[in-house]
Parts: sequence; C-alpha cells; structure tokens
Amino acid sequence: MILFFTNFFYFNIDPSYKKNAQVKKDSVVVKDTIVKRDTSSFGNLKYALDTLTAKTELTHAGFGFCLMSPDSGRIILEYNSKQSLVPASVMKTLSCGTALAKLGAGFRYVTRLQYDGEIDKATHTLNGNIYIMGNGDPSLASDVFGENATENLMKQWTAAIKQLGIDSVNGSIVGDASLFEQDLIPVGWSWEDMQSNYAVGPCGLSFRENMYDIKVSASEKGVYFRSSPPVPGLILHNQLFWNKAIAKSYLYVSGAPYQEERTLLGEVNGAFEDRSAVPDPALYCAYTLMKHLQKNNLKIKDSCSTVLKLKFANKYFKKERKTFHSTYSPSLAQLVYHTLQVSQNFYAETFLRTLALADGGFGSTASGVAAVIHFFKEKKIDLHGFFMVDGSGVSRYDAISTKFLCDMLTAYSKDSSMFKTFYDALPVAGESGTMRNIANETSAAGNIHAKSGYMSRVRSYAGYVHTKSGKMLVFAMIMNNQGWEANETRDRLEKMMVLMAELK
Repeated sequence: MILFFTNFFYFNIDPSYKKNAQVKKDSVVVKDTIVKRDTSSFGNLKYALDTLTAKTELTHAGFGFCLMSPDSGRIILEYNSKQSLVPASVMKTLSCGTALAKLGAGFRYVTRLQYDGEIDKATHTLNGNIYIMGNGDPSLASDVFGENATENLMKQWTAAIKQLGIDSVNGSIVGDASLFEQDLIPVGWSWEDMQSNYAVGPCGLSFRENMYDIKVSASEKGVYFRSSPPVPGLILHNQLFWNKAIAKSYLYVSGAPYQEERTLLGEVNGAFEDRSAVPDPALYCAYTLMKHLQKNNLKIKDSCSTVLKLKFANKYFKKERKTFHSTYSPSLAQLVYHTLQVSQNFYAETFLRTLALADGGFGSTASGVAAVIHFFKEKKIDLHGFFMVDGSGVSRYDAISTKFLCDMLTAYSKDSSMFKTFYDALPVAGESGTMRNIANETSAAGNIHAKSGYMSRVRSYAGYVHTKSGKMLVFAMIMNNQGWEANETRDRLEKMMVLMAELK
C-alpha cells in the first residue's frame, strides 16, 4: 500500500492506481479523483522517493534508503532499509570510524630501524643485520605526506645508520613485515581488481603505498614503457597495444602477490602513466634502503631480504635486536582524512588489520573484521544482515543495510572522542573529495558530509545532512544492479540529497 502525505492526513491509495493515475506538479489524479499532493519539504522528499522506487529500472535491482534523527533514533523516511546490499566504498566509514574510536585520532604508526649482532668499533663494521621493523604504516615513503616521502626518508635512515659509527654491514638489510599476515590481498577481492592500481593490499611493512610507476609511449612505431623506481626481481613482459582509435588509454598488470614475473596488458594511444602494485613491499623497502646506503659509500655484504623469505629458506634465526631509530607516521586523523577524501582502499585495509592488533589479535583481515563486529556489538547496533570481508568495499561479498549505516553514523555522532575528526574528514558535497561534483550550487552544497561508493552496478552514499532549521540528520542510500547508467544513477540519488537538505 502506498501512502501519500498531506499536511494534515494520509491518503491510502489502492496499488492499482498506477494504471489510472496521472502525476501532476502538485496533485495526483486517481480514478478521476484529484488528490492534493503534499508539497511541503518532507512531502517533496517522500514523493521523490515514491517516484524513484516506482521506476522500471529498479524492477530487478536492490535499493535501500534510510533517513534518521540521531537524537532520537527515529526513522524519518525509509525504503527497504533492512535489505543487505553491496556498499562499495561506503564500507570505509566502518574501518575509518572504528579506527578513530578505538585507536584515537592521535595514534601514529612507528617503523623501527634495528640491528642484531655486534658493532666492531675498530673496523666500523656491524657484524649482523639491519632490520626495518614494520608497524603497518600505510604512509611510509608516500609522496602524499612530504616529511616521510622516499628521498627524505632514505636520508633520515642513512644518517641514523651512520650514527652507529659504521661504514659496512657484515650481513643484510632485512625487511620485517611479520606484524601483519603474509597474504597481501583480502579474501573476496576478484582477480580483475587485483590487477588494477586501486586494489593494493596492506603489508606489515608497506613502502611507497606498495606501488611503482609505469610510463608508456605508444605510436605506430611501437609501444614502449619504463618503470620506476627499481623494484627488486620484477620482470615485466610487454603486451601493450597501440590503438589510435581508443578514447582513453588503459593498462593493467597481470600477476599475483610475491610473483615477480608479470605481464603488462592494455591499449594505449600516445603517452600514458599509471601505477601498479609491487610483488613484495617489504623487499621493496629493504632494497631501496640498501641501494641508498651503497650510494652513500656504506658497504652491505649480503644484499637485502625479508624475514618471510628467510623463513621460507630456513635461514631465519630469531636474535635479540636493538632499536636505534624510529619513524612516526602522520596522525591517524590525517591518514583518515586522506583515506575518505580520495577513497584510498589501501589505507582502509591497513586500518582494518591495525584494529586486529589493537584488540590483541593477529594483524589479519579476518581478525580486523572481528574487531569491528565486536565494536558495533558494544554499541548495541543490530548486526542482522551484516556481512563484512574487507575494510575498503572493493569486495562484492560485503553486504550491509542502510539502517545499519544510519545506526553506525548515529553512534559516531554520540562519541565526542572521535566524531568531529570523522565528520571533518568526510568529503563535502560541492566542495571536496569524491563529493566535489555532487549537488553543486544547491542547498546540499557545503551542507552534506558523506562518503560515496561506486563500482559497476553499485552506487551508494552515507553521511550527515543539516535541515534548514539546523537539525542534523543521518542518511544512507545504496543501489545495486539498477537499469540506469552510472551518471544517471548518480543524478537521481543526488536529487534525494538536495531534497534532504531542503527539509525544514
């Protein structure tokens, strides 16, 4: 049964009205009877939702909508709000928000330089190994955060090693990523995603966001590429094609984690640049440091390795280590801001594994999910229909309801320790991040703070909106398998956001 709201009462309309009704701007004609349509701000929103859900493009689709008052927990308007749907990047609101609540906005990752063995002061030699002990820092050597960008970081580390009073290492540079599980890719990511630059897995010792650059030039004379910086062991087979008719160049690299021999695929017209995941981030980090040390006249006898590689070769013997330098990441507040603004999958997955450690578990994706579930259970949030397998929303095995999202956003709004940081980190409609081009020059611009989600056949939004009277509401909407193209889907959901911002 469909309810039409007026300023004073409801009209109950028989479902067969669709065959006989004519929709006008401010009224509906049902079986020759004119029914005055509620044109209040709420009536316009309700009418837009009814009109949207009646579209044939949603016949075979899944759609959920929920608008709630966080003060009272009362649902203001909903449609299929308990239906579990694939959320895409809206999933990042779970990993980021929970991380802020449990770790604190001021939390920082710490990467430690350590050594084992003894220093021979007479010969200025370390008779042992230098270790890079990872703590999961996703920003280590990232160009996004200048202080610890690659060149600056290598200078800091080289200076710290030279301060030991040595000019040679009678051993190796060893990357230690053992704090996280060795599987770089979360369960549930598809092979297609794993070959793309947006699906990079977290590591206990991440470095330069676990990526390297690829520059391509293509013409009728051939297709040529150059990768940088150097990645240890990487062999790229060039299977790129020049296609002068293609509107947009693309490439992807076929290969699994720790697989050094990979294939470069795609179609290119002219010059093109992209990035791809390194096979082994910890080795990438150790190799980069080794090369920088050698460049600065510090001798390394046994090259570089990782704890994982040494274990596989039965050559790892746990010895006492001494920490002599620590590198701190930017604050979690800064990392979360970056993650939500650009929808950074890799950072979100790192937060999830870090949550596992904070709960006293192993740094795995599965343990991170368990930590998130435990957190929401403590908040008394209904988890029926809740399915989480990663922290970023890349997996199509994720499924949550819009009601859950609104309950979650409500819980965040009541947590004074993290809410302002989380709220400020969300993209703003018409102004910033992934919401920059949403609702421009409307009442929603500068008003709605929300995370968007998008993948093929999925579009989603969840966040906060203020009414004309200044009251804050929480909302979520998810659409799966709709019949519209991506832009048209966005436009229809954008209209809902504008109408929510016009509520009084």
